[in-house]
Amino acid sequence: MRTALWILTLLLIVVMPSQLGFHLGGTERIVIRPGPAGQVDTSDVQREGGVNVTPGDALLVVVFLLWAGSAIAKPRFAEIRWPFAAVFVFLALMLAATLLSGHPKSGLRESLQLGAYFIGGWLVFANCIDSRERLKVAADLFTAVVGVIVVIALFQYRASAGGNVFAVGGTFENRNTLGAFLAVSLPFVFALALHEQRLWQRFAMMLTVALGASVVLSGGALLAIAAGLLFVAALKSHKAFIGALAAVALAVTVVAGQMPARHTDTVIRSVQPSVTANFLDRRKPARIETPVVAARYKRWHAATRLIWRNCEAPFLGVGPGRFNEEVSGEYGLVDKPSGDTDDVAAFNIGAAEPDTFNMYLVTCAESGPLALIALLWAGLLLLGRNIREMGLSRDDFGKALALGAAGAVVSAAICGVFSNVLVRGVAMPFIFVALSGILWAKLPVRPAQGR
Repeated sequence: MRTALWILTLLLIVVMPSQLGFHLGGTERIVIRPGPAGQVDTSDVQREGGVNVTPGDALLVVVFLLWAGSAIAKPRFAEIRWPFAAVFVFLALMLAATLLSGHPKSGLRESLQLGAYFIGGWLVFANCIDSRERLKVAADLFTAVVGVIVVIALFQYRASAGGNVFAVGGTFENRNTLGAFLAVSLPFVFALALHEQRLWQRFAMMLTVALGASVVLSGGALLAIAAGLLFVAALKSHKAFIGALAAVALAVTVVAGQMPARHTDTVIRSVQPSVTANFLDRRKPARIETPVVAARYKRWHAATRLIWRNCEAPFLGVGPGRFNEEVSGEYGLVDKPSGDTDDVAAFNIGAAEPDTFNMYLVTCAESGPLALIALLWAGLLLLGRNIREMGLSRDDFGKALALGAAGAVVSAAICGVFSNVLVRGVAMPFIFVALSGILWAKLPVRPAQGR
């Protein structure tokens, strides 16, 4: 049974880094937009309500149920590797905020989804991969999957004639989620490359990192990746850090100048605090003489007002899934941007730029400051224990896993300022990567005979 669970877990590793799937429930709404020559464009169809399900989500449920059934049939509860207490606290506070928000339906979907990732995914990865030999296979397979996703994004980039922000998403819905996934995975691949003895494999991994960074069109994710790579290199050795620092400096000063103007403009404008024109507006609006605050930071300001308004109930928040609706009334004297990016002199808002919310502000606003503290607590535990295992491990591959996991946690934490890492297609890979270094130290070298 354990062999079957391990094989299914390998399949899960292959399909989990994607948002491609199907939608259950909800209703469709046609968005009417003015078209050229007075025509009306009704091609934009948006779905409200329901839940998106990916193959990774469905397979996770299957593997978890099979593992749970096996654990119950042959009780070995003392051997189960459970998630951190901080994870349970975070999810319990999130569920409490859902049930007491007055709008439990939408929040319940969010809570169950994160519960499936953090508890179901954690238990599957920590218990269905039962030896170092199998964990190494899983890590190598994940590295190969990252390479495939980077190749897909490269083809999309080339096909879009210089990096159209709406076309480059890999197996994800948009560039920001692709950036979040690469922020999690590239430092991990980089750490494995630094410890790889075979030259051709090291070259392939380094190439994956370089090409992956070249297709990231989200400035926040790119900052996170650079920080994660430098963190990994600094812990590896002085020589590795100098080399990584030189590579980052070369990319910023030389390589960036060789990229298409659309690429560099997109990356820079996605994080700068103000804009003088809307670079996402395909109708090419007139340049604005006075800079305006970028929509991303207007939303940050409104989020802080929303959090402050709920100070009298700091344990709750407004409820998961309620951020968009609740924050709309909190802009105050700051002009609220329209939901359609093409109609405002800003960016990172509405349908054109999804997944650009500050993960920490959203968590605090929706589930309360205690939930945010629990989330940070879990992240610090993952970081600290991976660093500890890296120092204690006498095995090169174990050191690489722990180092890569620590770098991924740092990169994900920075990326969370600009995008949400706790989303479909990214949360499960993050859990797998962040657990790998800790798990290595707890596993036997080979699986038990006859399993």
